[in-house]
Amino acid sequence: MAKDTSSAASNMIPFPTLTIIYIPNKADSLIGEIGEKYCNMTTEECNGYFHGGVQREYKKVTIWSQGIDSLWFNAVIAKIKELSDVDFVPIVSGGIMYSV
Repeated sequence: MAKDTSSAASNMIPFPTLTIIYIPNKADSLIGEIGEKYCNMTTEECNGYFHGGVQREYKKVTIWSQGIDSLWFNAVIAKIKELSDVDFVPIVSGGIMYSV
């Protein structure tokens, strides 16, 4: 008897998630560390008004992955805050922008 593989679960394709981190240029040295952990990423230079409404230069790091290691991610965010002397880091995940 043939095995039934028509269920929705067996036909699902695991789509990667998209995570964007806006890194102030003072902390752009961490981009290499992010690239070591997640090789499917791109980096773009951009300007933003995230911190105090003042225009600053940022690196927009886009990561495509099946999921982000939250412990590692929290450590990277803490390093970004420390190196760039900011209180929060703008993130886009799941189509929603927020600050950590």
